[in-house]
Amino acid sequence: MKRLSIFAVCAAFVMALSFGSIAIADEEEQSISFDVIVIALGNAPIPNATVTVGDREESTLDNGCATFTLPPGDYTVCAKGEWGGRSGEKCQDVVLRGEKRFLVLELFQKIESVWD
Repeated sequence: MKRLSIFAVCAAFVMALSFGSIAIADEEEQSISFDVIVIALGNAPIPNATVTVGDREESTLDNGCATFTLPPGDYTVCAKGEWGGRSGEKCQDVVLRGEKRFLVLELFQKIESVWD
């Protein structure tokens, strides 16, 4: 009986360790690839724009894209860049759930005429 109790305690300990490592692996697998695409008028990509997501910061490539790998959650995404001699900034709140996601931030929009 004593051997059975010791075996049960050891088995429970091993199972707890196994489930703990599975939980850690699941959290790593749940990371989401998140692309932020920064554009100007006519979908022109803005290279070298600064994109922040939470406490992380990246610069966009020539195609206007910055890529992040993040755990699921709520984030504020901000982009700041220059295009056509002007500078602009835009922020948007996002909720990351599931698989690969992307967000397009247009920093410069056509100014509407008062005559339109």
